[in-house]
Order: sequence, then C-alpha cells, then structure tokens
Amino acid sequence: MSSKNNRKFLIILISPSGGGKTAIFTKILADNNGIKYSISYTTRKARVNEIDGVHYNFISEKNFLEMKESGDFLESAIVHGYWYGTSKSYINSVLKNNHIIMDIDVQGAKQIMKSDVDHITVFILPPSRDVWLKRLNGRGTDSEEVIKVRLESAEKEIKEIRDFQYLVINDDLETAVKDIETIIKAEEKKIERYINIEKYYGG
Repeated sequence: MSSKNNRKFLIILISPSGGGKTAIFTKILADNNGIKYSISYTTRKARVNEIDGVHYNFISEKNFLEMKESGDFLESAIVHGYWYGTSKSYINSVLKNNHIIMDIDVQGAKQIMKSDVDHITVFILPPSRDVWLKRLNGRGTDSEEVIKVRLESAEKEIKEIRDFQYLVINDDLETAVKDIETIIKAEEKKIERYINIEKYYGG
C-alpha cells in the first residue's frame, strides 16, 4: 500500500546536552524527504542569517500570547526572557502529508505527550558518562560552570527516561540515525495508523 494510506506522526527527540540529537535529526532530514522539521514560534528577534519561517517563526509577544490564550501551543516556555512554543495548528498542517521531527527537553516533551497529536518519543544518550563529558568539554564553547549546570540538569532528565518509549545510544552517528529510522518504519506499520485498511481489501 502507498504511504499515503498511513497516518503521519510527530517524532520527538529528547536528549541531554551533548547527546548529539542535533546531528541526528539533521542527518535524518537530509536523508528522508517525507520528514519535515518542526519550526517553533518565538518572540525574540531573528539573528544574522536566520530566516523567518525556516529557523523559527518570529512573531510579536502580543501575537504569541494571543496564540497561547487560544490554546494553540502544544508546549511553550520563557527562555532568557523570550517566549518559545510549538503550534498545534502548524504541526497538524504538516502532518497531513509528512511526518514531522523535533528536538526538545523533557518538560516540553511531556507537555506535548498530554495532547492528542499522534507522536513517538525517542530518548538519545551518549554511550557512557565519560564520552558524554568529553563531548561537552570538546566543544570548547562552555565554561566549567556552564558544563556543571548542564550536567546537573541532564542528570535530572535521565531520571525520567522511563516516561518515554524508545532509547537510542548515540555511539556512532550513522548507527544512531539508522536505529531511529528503523523505529519510524516500525511505527508506520502499526495497524492503528492505517487509514481505511478494511475498505481497501473489502470485497
């Protein structure tokens, strides 16, 4: 049967800082035309080289709060003084024809999981704590204090790992990507996601 007969779903990637989710979803998007990236809404101004509607949907705080009041955000939060959120109407419009993938923290993921949007959750971890620390230190962009804060936050998130569906260990990028693509293919084959399968084979 054509993939058009399968209901599309949201793919939520959750990972502590240094888990490698950005590299993973970038590779998945490059290799899969049928998967689109979830573009968040934010009230901050666009930075140099950022494009409205590509990197973020940049809107005024007034418009953001109106969307929030109407119940359009699956999740929202204030980060460094600016609002960020995921629009339910935007997600549903993409899901008409494509899967959609997003990366988000534990609390944001849990907000979305309470909604009626069809989704799967994948928690991504480095192969060990030592590798994890090397990746964080290897960036060369964060101070020891920042890394300490990231670790403390990540340790709290990992304690909630059993609230999610799948675990992928990111030891090798290509393998991790293939693991997630395998999960997506398996989820596509769930009978509950087939549309009118009985009528398709009916006599």
